[in-house]
Amino acid sequence: MSDSVELIVPNVSEFNLRNFSARPRKEVERSFVGNGDMLSDQAVFWSVAPRVLVLPGGVDADWFADVHRVLGVERPPVVSPVPRTGRLIADLLADDSALARLRAALGDRRTRILCFGATPGVYQLLAAVEAWGVDVELDGPAKQDYWSSLYLDNKLSCLDLAGRVAGFRVPGGITVTTPEELEGALGAVLAHGDRAIVKSMHGISGDGSIVVHRDEVDAFWGNVYHDHFLHTFPVFVQPYIGHAEDAGCPAVDVRVADDGVETVVLSTMTVDVKRYLSVSVGARFVPPDVADRLCALGNAVGAAAHALGFRGWLCADCIVDRDRELYVTEINARRSGAMHPIALVAHRGGESRGLVAHSHDSIPVRPEGGPISYAAHIRPFFEELWSQGVTAVPTAVRGLSRSTPIFAATAVTEDPESARAVIADIEARARAEQLLR
Repeated sequence: MSDSVELIVPNVSEFNLRNFSARPRKEVERSFVGNGDMLSDQAVFWSVAPRVLVLPGGVDADWFADVHRVLGVERPPVVSPVPRTGRLIADLLADDSALARLRAALGDRRTRILCFGATPGVYQLLAAVEAWGVDVELDGPAKQDYWSSLYLDNKLSCLDLAGRVAGFRVPGGITVTTPEELEGALGAVLAHGDRAIVKSMHGISGDGSIVVHRDEVDAFWGNVYHDHFLHTFPVFVQPYIGHAEDAGCPAVDVRVADDGVETVVLSTMTVDVKRYLSVSVGARFVPPDVADRLCALGNAVGAAAHALGFRGWLCADCIVDRDRELYVTEINARRSGAMHPIALVAHRGGESRGLVAHSHDSIPVRPEGGPISYAAHIRPFFEELWSQGVTAVPTAVRGLSRSTPIFAATAVTEDPESARAVIADIEARARAEQLLR
C-alpha cells in the first residue's frame, strides 16, 4: 500500500453558499445543494493516485465501475455521510460512523486533501484528520491565508488587479451601492448601448448576473428577486460586450504551489448569454492571437495570487471583444468546470502528447416516458465508443434524476475537431433515441 493518499472532498455546495451575506431562501439553498450534489461526481476524475472519495450518497454503481475501467485504475473507497444539511463536510463531521469509515480508509498514510475550494469546513476536516495522528496537507491556502480565497473570488478583486497586473483588463462600468444608484447607472449604460450586464460581487454558473435589454428594463427588477446574489450591494453595471465570433469565452486555469505558478491550462467556454454550458480544454481551442496573451495573463494572475498566500487551483474567465481586446470578467478561486477534462487529458499523457478535451456539462434529456437510467439509456452510447478505443466518459449522471434531467460527457482526442465531434455524436445518438429534450 502506498504511504500517501489523496482525500478528495468536492465541497461544491459549501463553497457556492459561503459568500451569501445572509442565509438564502430555502428554495435557493436547495437549488445550490442539488447542483453541488450533481457536480460532486466529477471529482472522481480529479486524480488517479491512491485516493479516498467523500461523496454524497447515491453514486451510480454501474457508472462508477465503468469510469474506473476506462481510467484503468482500481475503484477507491467511497465514504458517504448521512445527509443532514446538504453541506458535504458538515454532514461528514456530524456523522461518527462516516468518520470511522474514513479513518479506516486513510489509515496512517500521509494525506493530501483535494477540495473544490477553500471553506471553513475544510480546515475543520483537516484538524479532525490531524487529531487521528495523520500527517495532513491541503491543496489550497493555509488557514491564515483563507482570506485570499475570499478576496480573489470577489469581483472587486478584478478592479484591484487591473491596476497592478500586466495584461489584466476589465470592462468599464459603474459600481453602485444603493437601488437608486443602480437605476441611474443602468439608464446611463443603456443610453450608449442596447444591452447592459448587472453583476453581484459573487456568483456561480450564471447566477449573480443579469443581462438587461434596453426595452426590457422593467422586467429586470422582477428578475432580481429570483437571483439571491443580487440582493446585496455593491453591484457592477457594465456594457454588454459583444464577443469576437471565433474566440468563444477564453479562460485560463492556474495551479499555484508553494514555489509559485505550477500549471497553466488554456480553454474556451461556451455560454448561453451568461450561463455556462461546455468547455474545450487545450491551447489549440484558443485563437493563436489570443493564446499567448491568455497564457501570460494566467502566469501574472497566478503570481499575484501566490504573493497573497493563495494556493491551489483558480480560474480567470475572459472575453475577447470584436476589436480583439482581451478582458477578464471574473476570477474563481476554486477548481473550475474545466478541472475534470484537464485531469483526463493529464491522465492520458497531457497536452505534450497533443491531446485536448471537450466537455459538455448540460446535455438535456426528456423527463417524459418514465425515468431515464444510466445503465439502460446512457451507457450504450459510450460502450460503442469504448469498443473503438475512444476516450469518452459520462462525467456526471446524478442529473438524470432531476426534474429537468441532464447528463454530462467529456471526450479526450488528438485534435479539437474530433473532440467536439465525439460529444456531438453522443448528442445525436441520444436525439435518435428520442432522449433529448
